[in-house]
Amino acid sequence: MRKAFWLLLGVLISCAANAQQVQLKGLFGDSAMLEIDGRQHILKPGKKSPEGVSLLEATTSYARIRVNGREQKLTLDAPIAASYAQAERAEVRLMGDRRGHFNTEAWINGMRVGVMVDTGASTLAINYPTAQRLGLNLSGAKRIPVSTASGMTSAYLINLSSVTIGGIKLHNVEATVHTDNFPQVVLLGNSFLGRVDMQQQSGVLILRARN
Repeated sequence: MRKAFWLLLGVLISCAANAQQVQLKGLFGDSAMLEIDGRQHILKPGKKSPEGVSLLEATTSYARIRVNGREQKLTLDAPIAASYAQAERAEVRLMGDRRGHFNTEAWINGMRVGVMVDTGASTLAINYPTAQRLGLNLSGAKRIPVSTASGMTSAYLINLSSVTIGGIKLHNVEATVHTDNFPQVVLLGNSFLGRVDMQQQSGVLILRARN
């Protein structure tokens, strides 16, 4: 009997820790109303629902949550989180800024750097000072001509060991290192974006790892 009790308890805990769907229903100061698998909860920052969803932050415009170790920002325009129990693919959601640009932080070869999504760039584009800070080895790298808004210049063509954004990690990502201060921020081009699935929804850019 005791063994059956603990087995049942383990099943219940397992189910509670795997929320299938999370939806933002309302924002009330520093609290958020979340609907989790059909049940509604009002949470304050630092609190966790019985299903295992933690509210990290709530403002008048968004709620930031953690589900199964993944962080996600929800707004009333894009209120639905991923179906974590059914989808094993890593997912990142980016909010556009006032100019419609999507900015985030990435880890390049294990070092953190700010990046901006640029579907018009064929590779990751990195300026020379940033490449030095990241410790990128340019010796023996092929030098190629590149076109910028200021005209033609040259850049080093290299392969990055890894580029990580959220839970998405890609290896051997092609990049160009410019010989000057352009671009001011690392441009996340198609050598990364072409290897993930992208979807835009109500001003939110969704990146999903491919199986």
